[in-house]
Amino acid sequence: MANLLDYLDWRGDLTLKQSPFNEVDNLILAELSFVDFNGIVPGPGEGPAVVLEEAAKRYLEQFPAGERIDMGVLVPDEIPDMLRKMAQLPRFRSMRLGCFVDRLDADNAQQFAAVAVETGDGAVYCSFRGTDDTLAGWKEDFHMSYVSEIPAQKLAVEYLETVARQYPRRKLRLGGHSKGGNLAVFAGALARIKVRDRILAIYNNDGPGFCAGAVDEAGYEAVRGRIHTFVPQS
Repeated sequence: MANLLDYLDWRGDLTLKQSPFNEVDNLILAELSFVDFNGIVPGPGEGPAVVLEEAAKRYLEQFPAGERIDMGVLVPDEIPDMLRKMAQLPRFRSMRLGCFVDRLDADNAQQFAAVAVETGDGAVYCSFRGTDDTLAGWKEDFHMSYVSEIPAQKLAVEYLETVARQYPRRKLRLGGHSKGGNLAVFAGALARIKVRDRILAIYNNDGPGFCAGAVDEAGYEAVRGRIHTFVPQS
């Protein structure tokens, strides 16, 4: 079965001008937030965004050439290979990465990470990381099943507002895989109206739902037509 690496080989030579942003591009950028860009991609307000090609080079040179990079139990080990390919292809290599955040608080069961991607077509994609191998991340997932708002959801709304301020004239796309998809929907629904109106699309890639009353109904209805939910066939 074809995967994201096959897509990069197949369509990576086409720029977004030649072939507009699509749902597979979304999934690739959603997976990008699993990469640890600490010390490589600046945080909000900390400096200009870094070209993806340069960010990939700096990340990959931390590991011996040819060595398999262990991403943990939950995160696919193919993600570094995906990043390596992206850095070589016209569709992705000139994209710029900024506003990287990675917050872990084991005491409060908080695991949150995100990165903003300037896609080159006038929009910014906010990529929210899903559950990683941290105990805090697992605890947060359990809490999500019965708590109306977990810490990562609150941080996702704050993050979106921060990115919107840093890119005041850009359209926005939000997305994430697993818990990251839930965070994207939550952030879009609870954002201020002025921010919400700039959202082109929200991509929920196999993310869990919400407890009753967790999401503002008016906010959700305002963005519902722009939410794209993808669930694996299996």
